[in-house]
Amino acid sequence: MSSGEVVRRDRVDRPTLSVCIPQHERTQFLLLALESLARQTHDAFEVCISDDCSKDGGTPRILEFLKRSRLSFAFARQERNGRYDRNLRASLALARGEYCVLLGNDDGLAGPDTLALLARDLATTPGVAVAVTNYRDAATGRLYRRARTTRGLAGGPALAARTFRNFSFVSGLVLATEGVRRHATDRWDGSEFYQMFLAARMLAEGGALLSIDRIVVDMGLQVPDQRVDSYARRPRTPRWPIVERRLNLDAIGRLVLDAILPFARNELERQRLIWRVMGQLYLFTYPFWLVEYRRVQSWSYACGVALGMRPRHSLQDVPAAAVTRAALGAIFGGVTAAGLTIPLGAFERLHEHLYGLAKAAAGARRD
Repeated sequence: MSSGEVVRRDRVDRPTLSVCIPQHERTQFLLLALESLARQTHDAFEVCISDDCSKDGGTPRILEFLKRSRLSFAFARQERNGRYDRNLRASLALARGEYCVLLGNDDGLAGPDTLALLARDLATTPGVAVAVTNYRDAATGRLYRRARTTRGLAGGPALAARTFRNFSFVSGLVLATEGVRRHATDRWDGSEFYQMFLAARMLAEGGALLSIDRIVVDMGLQVPDQRVDSYARRPRTPRWPIVERRLNLDAIGRLVLDAILPFARNELERQRLIWRVMGQLYLFTYPFWLVEYRRVQSWSYACGVALGMRPRHSLQDVPAAAVTRAALGAIFGGVTAAGLTIPLGAFERLHEHLYGLAKAAAGARRD
């Protein structure tokens, strides 16, 4: 097929769910994910795949599977490589369903009744803008719980600021399609957290959040003799010199605050929201990854991460008052000192627990 062309088959006139998958290269993993979709007992859904100029030659195999299945689907191949955020937005743009269910191209659904149960949960809670679900590691069976109960919560900026870390891992996140279209933007392309912006914005404007205490996704499907790229498997860089490393962590706070601050009622609320968002980032997300990069790279590499994350970058263009900025700077300095000096042995013992805390904040894998 040619770039820009959309191949579509609509077996369902009015799908409830659109499973949206940004695809790049991982054809064999995607085919496993599609098998989990083909087994679903729920029939009022479609699959929407945007391929970001893959060069592995897998497009014919993907289309062959889709056409051979009974799935409703839309498959588009982008004209140029736009990376994760643009590709996710393109997959969302294909959706006709009431809700978009986001799924990574190497993740699958947990069981054949997954979408039927998800559709039931959404139908019994009116006004849902965002829903979060649980997932497990396909290799180890380890459970990651973003939702510890099934209940709806009234939206608003405070809720968005409290829950944004749950929106990083893309798979199993559900967004109302109307809100996705209304808030579509390329402003945060390159951040690798587009879904976090959408979810935070939709909650901040008053949409309801539904937490669903159910395993929906099997994370990291296993293909013999194939591995998905991971930060932990990348070659170690030279220890010296110390070079500033601008990872996507420094975009999280700015992105979330851009999503929610327009809905703050006054300056006092704005400062509280800045404090809550950046406080979580500095106290939960940043310290884990600072020490993790010490573990998988080196102390000097972690120093570069700290330089890239310092407030001049992570608070850039954030309208924080002087007292708020000073307090956050003190927290950042203390966390950095601790993260660069904590014995790695102690971190290793706490690694799984800390990873569970940080996973919601910066663990999503990208195309």
